[in-house]
Amino acid sequence: MCVQKVAAILLGTIGLAGVVHAQATNPILSHADPFITYDPVTRDGQYVLTATGRDITLWSGPTPATASATAHVIFTPEDGMTQTWSPTLWKMDGRWWVYFTAQMPGEKHKIYVLQSDTDDVLGTYTFKGALETGRQSIDPSLLVVGNLRYLMYVTVDSGANNTYIRKLKRPMKFDGEASLIAHPEAGWEKGEGSTRNYPVNEGPTALYHNGKTFIVFSASDTASPRYCLGLLTLTGRDPMVPMNWKKTLQPVFQWSPANGIYGPGRGTFAKAKDGSMWLLYAAKTSDAPNAERRETRAQRVTWNADGTPNFGVPKKDGPIKP
Repeated sequence: MCVQKVAAILLGTIGLAGVVHAQATNPILSHADPFITYDPVTRDGQYVLTATGRDITLWSGPTPATASATAHVIFTPEDGMTQTWSPTLWKMDGRWWVYFTAQMPGEKHKIYVLQSDTDDVLGTYTFKGALETGRQSIDPSLLVVGNLRYLMYVTVDSGANNTYIRKLKRPMKFDGEASLIAHPEAGWEKGEGSTRNYPVNEGPTALYHNGKTFIVFSASDTASPRYCLGLLTLTGRDPMVPMNWKKTLQPVFQWSPANGIYGPGRGTFAKAKDGSMWLLYAAKTSDAPNAERRETRAQRVTWNADGTPNFGVPKKDGPIKP
C-alpha cells in the first residue's frame, strides 16, 4: 500500500438527509454500517460518525441525530484495495484508531488499521496495514471490560458468519488466541421467513449500562428484509469464556412493515448530552431480498426494569423527535 498519510479534507455537507435544518430527519445518512462515538469527542462537542463507503469518511455533528452534518475524508484506498466496509473509531493510548474491513487484489477480506497522527480525531491519519487474525475476517469493533481491551470480529470462511473476540495487547497486537462467542443457531439468525437464508452473527457492538456489559449483533443474511439485531449479555467476569455470554432467544430489534422499515442491523450507540441513549442503525424501505439502499437512521433507546436495552420498533422515516 503506497498511501501512508492522507490529509483530512473538509467536504461540506454531502450524502445527508435532513441535518442542515434544526429538525433532524431519518434517514440521517445515505450509507450503511454506521459507527458513532459514544460521547462527543471534539473540542466543540461534536459526535463523530463513520460508515461504509469507498473512502473512509468521518462525519461530525452536535448531536447523535445530526452527527452526519459535516464530512471529512481521512483515507482514500489505493493499490487496488476494495470493499472498504464497516469502519469503527477508537481513542487508545493518546491516538485515534480506525479498524475497518477491506480486500486487496488476490487476497481475502482482512482487518486494516489507520492511526491518527495527533490526538485530533479529524486530523490526518497513517495507514498501518493489516491486523492479521489468521482467518478471513470482517466487522472489527472494540469491547472493554475492566482495564482490558478486546477486538471483536467476524469470520466468514466456514459457511456462516461467526463472532469472535480476542484480547489486545496493543492496538496492533493481539494477546493470545481468539474465542468464539456467538454463532447463528435459531431460525431468526438464519433468514427464517426470507429467501436469503445465509446464517449470520455479525456486526458486534458493545453497549454498557449500570454495570452491565452487552454486545448487540446483527443476525440473518445482510440482504434479507429479516436482518435484525440480537443481544448478548455478559454474565461472568471473563468475556473470553463463551458460556459467560447469554444470547436472547428472539431478536431485540427487527423489521416493521407497518412503518416501512426492513432489515434493520449494524446497531451503534451514543449518549446524548441530556443523558438519553441513542441507537443508530442501517435499514432499507424495501422488502426486496438485496442489500441495496441501506441507509443510517437514529432513534432513542429506553431501558427495561432488568437493565437490558429496549429498542422498541423502527420508527417511520421523517422528523426525529428530540
